Amino acid sequence: MNKKRKKNKSLKIRSWIIITISILLLLFSLLFIFQKQSIYYSRKVYHELLSLKKKKPVPSSNKTTNLYSGVNVPKGEVFGIDISRHQGEINWKLLEEFRFRYNKIDFVYIKATESIDWKDNTFAKNWKNSKKHNFIRGAYHFFNPNVSVELQMENFFESVNLSKGDLPPMLDVEQESLISKDEYRNAVLSCLRLMESHYKMKPVLYINQVFYRKYFKTNDFKEYSLWISRLKRTEPPQSNWVFWQFSHSAIVPGISEYVDFNVFNGSLNVLKIIQKK
Repeated sequence: MNKKRKKNKSLKIRSWIIITISILLLLFSLLFIFQKQSIYYSRKVYHELLSLKKKKPVPSSNKTTNLYSGVNVPKGEVFGIDISRHQGEINWKLLEEFRFRYNKIDFVYIKATESIDWKDNTFAKNWKNSKKHNFIRGAYHFFNPNVSVELQMENFFESVNLSKGDLPPMLDVEQESLISKDEYRNAVLSCLRLMESHYKMKPVLYINQVFYRKYFKTNDFKEYSLWISRLKRTEPPQSNWVFWQFSHSAIVPGISEYVDFNVFNGSLNVLKIIQKK
């Protein structure tokens, strides 16, 4: 009797092992077949969870900064921020007067548009006030890989007129897609070329390290300057980086929300070279 029970138990264990291995093999097969979709949705979930991560709120009418202790500021001569409607109402006078470690905010990049029909409702006001308060200004478009390139650029061109002294337009590329890598690269290249043709100056490509490795580590983009998002102490390894976004959570006087902080790869005289003539 005991032998029979032992035999049955052994058969059950063997059956469960076979079933478990079969399920795992099936899952790995499905992941391999739907590799692109798996990566796309896993990254989407990751970014959603990341956005839910709670940060200590910035005080209303903020007059303080965390650049002395909370943010590791790299060496550099020229610093700037990039803003959108998420930064709310800005006290431009406070922002203009702000100093940190003998530096100040020299440039501001302002979100103008996204996709084919979305316009930032704070752009016009921020665009005007940034110049009024002596910041070197630039405008950017948030790229959507799943819609028409031409319509996206029409949306941007309708909103942004560049004047003498303005910085090159910037294309913000950070949205995942199920389209192929070649299709993605070609769409970005088309946007950059349309920007260059319209404004008669080479645009800047904003990407993070992951996107650089995935899409842009090719000769096709060597002629374009890079704005690299890299939240590390060491500078970007790419030879053609012009701007380095080193923080997503800077606190600066005049802005009652966290803001991205950036450093330019050069002096103010070098920055003048890329400004609109």
